Amino acid sequence: MKWYEIRVSTTDEASDAVSEMLTTMGAGGVAIKDPFDIKKEILKPNTLDYADDEFLESLGEDVIIQAYFQSGNNIDELLKKINDGLGNISQFLNIGKGLEGYGEVDDEDWSTAWKKYYKPLQLTDRIVIKPTWEDYSPKGDEIIIQMDPGMAFGTGTHETTQMCSILLDKYMKDNTQVLDIGCGTGILSIIAAKLGAKTVEAIDIDEVAVKVAKENIELNQEISKVSAYKAILSDLKQEDHKYDIIVANIIANVIIDLSSLIPYYLKKESLFITSGIIKERKQEVIDTCEKNGMSRIETLEMGEWVAMVFKCPDTL
Repeated sequence: MKWYEIRVSTTDEASDAVSEMLTTMGAGGVAIKDPFDIKKEILKPNTLDYADDEFLESLGEDVIIQAYFQSGNNIDELLKKINDGLGNISQFLNIGKGLEGYGEVDDEDWSTAWKKYYKPLQLTDRIVIKPTWEDYSPKGDEIIIQMDPGMAFGTGTHETTQMCSILLDKYMKDNTQVLDIGCGTGILSIIAAKLGAKTVEAIDIDEVAVKVAKENIELNQEISKVSAYKAILSDLKQEDHKYDIIVANIIANVIIDLSSLIPYYLKKESLFITSGIIKERKQEVIDTCEKNGMSRIETLEMGEWVAMVFKCPDTL
């Protein structure tokens, strides 16, 4: 079998959104090469890796995303769909150079190309993401999340996912009821379940994203706790859906739009954990959430990104 290898040059800011888009379009896999992550690892204190200035400069600033689609797809239609999707993302984020081109690779080459990029990743102090083909023995109280190679595994390293995971780990209690808005591949829903949630509802507006999430939920043996389905928040009946934690790793525009609805779905003294917010829009999100009755109790920042926790003192 042949695969189309489609190459997109983007920014660190937009890499998560672009890789998620490619996955939901049916990519068999997405490889993300982020020079910022490489430099961060190399420049860590006491690292065993060495690189001179020339090598570091050669990495450039662009994030390169390679998406693999079965060659049975109509390539012209696929490229148009990708360009349209990039255009939509560019309304909210700087996408960089965008679509650069494509080539064809053999099934065997694709398999090798895919696997060489992914090893177990330490998402937080105790949450590890591992590809299904890698053996990994948990250390101490580590929680292992398995991700299928048919999704954008690299997005687990993104700052927004890391910060949401850290905050879920901090605030999650046993028997917590959780709603994950814009669940994408389901990674945060699975993490919530592994951390002791009683139930997790994972919603997304994209049918393919929901399908991928369901597959990953089953892979991690959490189907008894986590249900994934296509919906937007306003589809849920407020009287039947009250949560201890709502998590939303989505862009600032959507968070702002949802902020007036969020309190209606939270129990008294419950939490709204959100990220996907660039620093420039941090205050805008704070002002809108506070205007709608929520109080900010914690803020995390990584790179150009912000995550926040809001408490809802009363149920509506």
